[in-house]
Amino acid sequence: MKIFGKTYSYWKESIGGIIIGFISSILIFFLSPKLSDWIDFMKGIPALCITIFGFLLTLLGIILQGNSSTIDWMRSRKKLFNRFIQYNKRIVILSFIISIYSYILGFFNFKYYVEQLPLSDCIVNLGEKIVISIFFGLLVWFVIDTLHFIKVFYALIKEKDQN
Repeated sequence: MKIFGKTYSYWKESIGGIIIGFISSILIFFLSPKLSDWIDFMKGIPALCITIFGFLLTLLGIILQGNSSTIDWMRSRKKLFNRFIQYNKRIVILSFIISIYSYILGFFNFKYYVEQLPLSDCIVNLGEKIVISIFFGLLVWFVIDTLHFIKVFYALIKEKDQN
């Protein structure tokens, strides 16, 4: 089945993560989350995302600078290798954004600033829901793209093992 001349798999890999992230963001918004309920969870996310960020940058550096026969073979599989690089780049950027975002949400004292501003509770609650919804949408997008990255990486390795 083709959509705009591209296969379903292409669209699933290209925009599947962001679409599911957007949908989950909307669902979380309607569940009316409170920042205070999720603060401990959010404080743990930067460590995880920075670890993934560092690992993937290291992996990318090894693959791009290496000159072993396995790495040369991986580079010769242009289409699969380009997908691998694309996902690596996307996950590195997402992990960095989520790390900064969750660090700000988890460690910044918003309650003090909200009390200083003349805002109604309705606006504060709406802002809190939007901020948490965006966080969870980004997190879901990150997880789905990470799973696609792992799939592409193992497909690249599997093809080398079969030859």
